[in-house]
Amino acid sequence: MKTEIITLSPTPDNRAWEGCINSVNYRIERGVPVEVPASIANLIRASEAEKRLSAKRLSAFTTAQGMKL
Repeated sequence: MKTEIITLSPTPDNRAWEGCINSVNYRIERGVPVEVPASIANLIRASEAEKRLSAKRLSAFTTAQGMKL
């Protein structure tokens, strides 16, 4: 099994990443290098990218740049 070492960047609330894949629970602390299977690392990267994109899109509506409905 291929593994990778990842370090999750801190967030304002600094909550750990938690997930369950194929009945295996993962809890990864932020700011700490952790060795995980490559498939989990890819999933976490995709999840973090989606969070950043969502936050960027939401900020347009919360900073008076939103659309009028």
